[in-house]
Amino acid sequence: MGEVTLIRHGQASFGTDDYDRLSPLGHAQAEWLGDYINAQGWQFDHALRGGLRRHRETAEGIVKHLDLPKLQEDPRFDEMHYDPLEQQYVRETGSTASKSRSDFITTFPEVFCGWGEGRLGEGETFASFEGRVLAALDAATQKDRRTLIVTSGGVIGVILRRTMGLSLRATADLLLNIHNASVHRLTLEEGRLRLSLFNASPHLDPEERAHARTYI
Repeated sequence: MGEVTLIRHGQASFGTDDYDRLSPLGHAQAEWLGDYINAQGWQFDHALRGGLRRHRETAEGIVKHLDLPKLQEDPRFDEMHYDPLEQQYVRETGSTASKSRSDFITTFPEVFCGWGEGRLGEGETFASFEGRVLAALDAATQKDRRTLIVTSGGVIGVILRRTMGLSLRATADLLLNIHNASVHRLTLEEGRLRLSLFNASPHLDPEERAHARTYI
């Protein structure tokens, strides 16, 4: 029985001139996760990551405590380009850009659904994004192989959209609650991937790490 384990990158540097690098907390989240996986004895036969810096740095933190197969880079697991979509939404609606999680909870579903329905977007289309992600997932999924993939929240979202048969709106709502450095597992049964673990972050359960369960 095959398995695919998806890990979202650690906290990135939101609000700085380079979002794509991990924050100090993001580096810690990745190392704590690697230590947890090692302690639990999880084994993987194949390992992949997206091509973004935050994917690489998260993978590097995880492997400090874990003997993994060499992580291969596959840019098809790179994140959607959200900022231009929100900027277009702001221009067209006269709203303001998200400056807090409360703002983001309101704005993100509208932007995501607008992109998915073809009303927003001047670059990569939603269909193209979803297509490349699912093609990469299908290539990585094999019977009797345990695959680890370090990627981003939007990638995990469209994978779960197909797995669970979710609407665009339901996918957007799901994405709002995917934590940094969270773990998601799909199990291959009868030729179909089924969700067996969602948004797990047991490495952040200790009380002294309560502050480390982050979203951006």
